[in-house]
Amino acid sequence: MSKWRDLNLTTCGTNARCDLPSGFYRVNYFHGKEMRLADYVDEQRYHSGKHRFHNQRLHGTGILCGLKLSVMQPEGTLLRVGRGAALDDCGREIVVGYDQCVDVAAWFRQQAYEMRDQDGSPCTPDETNRVKLCVVIRYAECGGAPEQVPPDPCGGGHDDCGCGCGGECGGADPCGHQAEFGRVTEEFELRLAFADAAKEMTSQNLFPTSEAIEQALATGLGVSGLLGALTPAIRAACPRPDSEWLLLGCFHVTVKADKPEEIVAIDDIDYGCATQVLLSAEVIQHLLAAVMAGTDPDIGGPQITGILFRRLDAERYQFILPLSARIDASTLDAEGDFGLRRLTSNGWQNPAGAALTASYSETVSGDANQDGPAIYLVIKAGDGFIEKDGKYQLFAIDNPDPVVDSLLRRLQPRTFSWRFTLTEENLGDDLTMHPLGV
Repeated sequence: MSKWRDLNLTTCGTNARCDLPSGFYRVNYFHGKEMRLADYVDEQRYHSGKHRFHNQRLHGTGILCGLKLSVMQPEGTLLRVGRGAALDDCGREIVVGYDQCVDVAAWFRQQAYEMRDQDGSPCTPDETNRVKLCVVIRYAECGGAPEQVPPDPCGGGHDDCGCGCGGECGGADPCGHQAEFGRVTEEFELRLAFADAAKEMTSQNLFPTSEAIEQALATGLGVSGLLGALTPAIRAACPRPDSEWLLLGCFHVTVKADKPEEIVAIDDIDYGCATQVLLSAEVIQHLLAAVMAGTDPDIGGPQITGILFRRLDAERYQFILPLSARIDASTLDAEGDFGLRRLTSNGWQNPAGAALTASYSETVSGDANQDGPAIYLVIKAGDGFIEKDGKYQLFAIDNPDPVVDSLLRRLQPRTFSWRFTLTEENLGDDLTMHPLGV
C-alpha cells in the first residue's frame, strides 16, 4: 500500500494540508522488484514533496514575476491578469502561462443579485459610488486524458462476458469498467473577491514575523548580533501555512448612481496590498554585491556585538561594548569616539564636561563578566543626568580618525546608535537598561 496518503499529503481546495512533514518516503529499488501502482505514486510524491518543502522553507510565499492587473480598454469593465508565476504557502508553483480575461461587470452583477436582500452587502457602494475589489489566485490540479481502467481479473462476477465485455453484452459494461484521468495538469484558480474577504483569504505571514525581525534589528548589534537576535524566533517552531490564496492586487469599480449593480469603470489598481514579491538569487546577489562594494575596505573588521550596563559606584555608571575581534587601542579616543545624550522636553541634553570616557581591554575588567576584547565607557552620574525613566542615545561620533584594528579595518557598525531607557525594578535597586522600540 502506498505511504503517500499519510506523508506529505497536499490536496487542492480548502482542505489543503502542507504542514511540516513527518518525513519523506523513498522507493528502494532492487533486482527483481515487482513494480505496482503504489511504487510509482510514492516515487512521484517523494520528488514533488521534496521540491515543495524546499520552496516553502527556503524561498517562502510570494509573486515571482508578472501577474500584472490592467484594464482591457480605457473606461472598460474587462480586467486582464498578465501571465506570470508565484509560490504559495505550500511551496507549490502557480504558473499562469497566458493572459487571463476577467469580466468584472458580469461577476459584480451576479453578486449584487445574490446579495440583494442581505444587510450590509459588500456590493453597496460608498459615497463616491465605488466598491473595492481584489483578485486572488491559488494552485489547482485538473485531470485530463481519460483512460479506461482494465478490469480486475480477480474481481469475478461477470464470467459469462469475460474480461473483454465484447459486443455480445449489448454495448453495456456489466464488467464495471471505470475511467481514470491519465494526466494531471497543475493549473490555477483565479477569483474576484471583495476587499475584506480577500484580506481574510490571503493572510500570509513572514517567518520570522515582522515583529520578531524589528525586535532583532532594535537589539542586535552587528552581523553576529543580528543573527543571534533572530535565532530564538527561528528556533521556536516551524510556522504552519496560513492560506493557499495569493493576493494579486486590488482596484475600485465605479457603479451607476441609479443602477448600483452596473459597473461603468475600473480604476485605481493598487499593488500595495498584494502578496509580497520574491527576489531571485541573481537579484539578491546583485544587491548584496552593491552593499558590499560600499563597505569593502572594512569587511571583516571588528564589530560591536552587544551592550551591557552596570553601576560602578555612587558617582559612576559603565557601558560595556563587547567586540568580535581586537582593535588597535591607540586609535581609541578616550573622549572623542563615543557620545551620550538624553532627550528632554526641551530637546537633547549632553552631560556636563567630559563626562563620558572610553577605554579598551582584552581581558576581564573587574566583575563585568566580559572575558574578551571590549570597549568600556564610563559616565559620571552627577548633575542628575542619569536618572530613572530617562530616554538616552549612546552613539559613535563620526570621527575622521576612526577606531580600527591592526589591518586598519574600521570598527563596525559605523553608525552605531543605541536607544534605551533606565528603569528601577524594585525600590532602591540599581537602574536597569531597557532598549527602546522593543
